[in-house]
Amino acid sequence: MRISETPLPGEDGFHEETKAFLAVLRSIPPIPEEDDPNGWFLQIQDHLLRSPRERMDWWVPFADEALRYSNERHGMPHVRFDPVRVLRCLSDHAVAFVVVGMGAGYLQGAPYPSYNIDITPRVDPVNVAGLERALAGLEARPLTWDGWRSVAEHTLPGFRRLMTVAGPVNVVDDPWGLGGYDQVKVNAACLEVSEGLVVSVASLEDVICSKEAMKDLPGRSSHSRTMDGLHVMMGKETLALRRKYGTTWKLSTA
Repeated sequence: MRISETPLPGEDGFHEETKAFLAVLRSIPPIPEEDDPNGWFLQIQDHLLRSPRERMDWWVPFADEALRYSNERHGMPHVRFDPVRVLRCLSDHAVAFVVVGMGAGYLQGAPYPSYNIDITPRVDPVNVAGLERALAGLEARPLTWDGWRSVAEHTLPGFRRLMTVAGPVNVVDDPWGLGGYDQVKVNAACLEVSEGLVVSVASLEDVICSKEAMKDLPGRSSHSRTMDGLHVMMGKETLALRRKYGTTWKLSTA
């Protein structure tokens, strides 16, 4: 919602703190309509101004509460969503990986939620062995329910949807449209997502590219295609605002 440039009738009765706050909002130069075609500006701005750790702190309870509500509604058991636990376990086992997918987009500043965490591991015998030990420690098993619907068995090579004691995890050897670990790692950033936990996170540009490629996958449901399109749209708006206003906002994690 946009704030009117001049006081509206009835504002004289507002509390002084409210009037002062409105004055501050009105003192900020307005964002041109072409920079905010979907009205997402404030949401994107707030999220970009958070650090990666703060973004993780917002992501976890939001996603967990949504999953809990849906699971309870469908009479399914709930597993607490804890991506930090997953990432710490992978790091403790010295697994080389990059966070990809919607979770990476969220950590890179695009404020759309993800209800699982996607990782792309380096595919070599030593690293894969470490990955399997980490997944065993997380009691990983094939995902059969994703919080909203049953999950059919997947036969796509290099793509595993798993349920762990810390919630849903996807292992994606070659993210669509990007290639494998070595390609994704080139543009990735090392972000501290929890105290003392620094992980490699795919760039927002690469997340958008992969989402665009996923829309054209054979057999992709109309719902999934719609969501892919929404994520691409918000990701692109986030990139545009970050590039144009990053210096003005003094972004340190752009």
